[in-house]
Amino acid sequence: MRRGILVGPVLPNWREPCEQVEPPGGLERLNLIGRRIAPVTLTARILSQGDELTTGATQDTNAGWLARFLWERGAWVLGIASAPDDLEAISRLYTEAARDCDLFVSTGGLGPTDDDYSAEAAAKTAGVGLREDADAARRVRAWFRRMNRPMPECNLKQARFPEGAEILENPVGTAPGFAMTIGRARAFFFPGVPRELYVMAEKHLAPWLVARGARPSLRRRFHCCGVGESTLQERLEGLRAPEGIRIGYKTWMPFNSVVLYGDPGVAAAADAMAGLGAEVRNRLGEDCFGEDEATLASVVGGLLQARGWTVGVAESCTAGMAAAMLTEVPGSSAWVRGGVVAYASGLKTGLLGVPEALLAAHGAVSEEVARAMAEGARRTAGADAGIGITGIAGPDGGTPEKPVGMVCFGLATPHETLARTVRYGDRGRALVRTLAAATALDWLRRRLAGGG
Repeated sequence: MRRGILVGPVLPNWREPCEQVEPPGGLERLNLIGRRIAPVTLTARILSQGDELTTGATQDTNAGWLARFLWERGAWVLGIASAPDDLEAISRLYTEAARDCDLFVSTGGLGPTDDDYSAEAAAKTAGVGLREDADAARRVRAWFRRMNRPMPECNLKQARFPEGAEILENPVGTAPGFAMTIGRARAFFFPGVPRELYVMAEKHLAPWLVARGARPSLRRRFHCCGVGESTLQERLEGLRAPEGIRIGYKTWMPFNSVVLYGDPGVAAAADAMAGLGAEVRNRLGEDCFGEDEATLASVVGGLLQARGWTVGVAESCTAGMAAAMLTEVPGSSAWVRGGVVAYASGLKTGLLGVPEALLAAHGAVSEEVARAMAEGARRTAGADAGIGITGIAGPDGGTPEKPVGMVCFGLATPHETLARTVRYGDRGRALVRTLAAATALDWLRRRLAGGG
């Protein structure tokens, strides 16, 4: 396990290495060497259900969103777990979760079909029956009327809840949620549809956390592209975190981040984090492209706008991924002119003006062609800056001279045209393409920030 990962009290059957601690005044967080950090006001677990999750067919993005939602609002997440669409398995999951936390949040299983078990499993775990709520049934029928659709009778299953449960309105879908006490935990049950979960968590869970005295946690993040996690740690060697602050590291391909965690229970944590953050930024230098919510593309866009520039992109092996990253930023039409995906040599020649002689002499994957693609992108798009990307993403197509994972980049501006080559190695087609798209944008960022 990496240094800097926090662990907390968990049940023996949960995934994380753990130690059960019950000091006076409540639970305490531990780092990996057992050092006490600060009291925790609320502890939580995140649960989900569905065969699609436990078979790997679908990634549980709801759990990640909820973990961040809870952390930012001062709840300490002890663990995340899933169960298949099985009544007994889900009930066991609820029983285990309710033993050692103040709160658990369950997503999914509130639909109208036979494999939706949340309400039934919650009732079974709490030892109560199910009842149909007349108001919830009316809201389900009204939703279908508003959509001008007939309502299958099975949808009334979404109006049945454990006895004594608090029914939670769903303003953007058919399935209401509910909340109840199970064991020592207050349990919230939300739909698995992401948009519905987001709205309902803000509407129902956030006020509950505030009412229980949860204090927003402190966190600062410093993002880098093309710098490994171990290199980041070396850069920060000897940097000591003040009381209430911890330094961690996060990999989220193709990026790595230094993360500062601060405990709101420590009076001076906010000021200490500001000072420590300034030192972290200083040590990372130009390798740090942004902080907190900033993305690489948003930073590039800001630098382009500061100059009054626009950019055009010509891509071969990345097939539009760099352009997609740029245009994920709202308002990017102000500084993105467009892009060309030119796999075939004929398109490189016809659309971008890459000379046939250049292709014949150096091959499609070469710095010479990347330069010509960048210039062609700039010219074709009528942009101030042009990016060219050509490479061998694999799994086939490599040679000893030009192996899989070799990518050539071109960058054209009003002042210069540059080229470079990066060899990522045979790390899988998807990762090579992702790394290449990010490398191109980060290179542009560095040139813009450095006055190039």
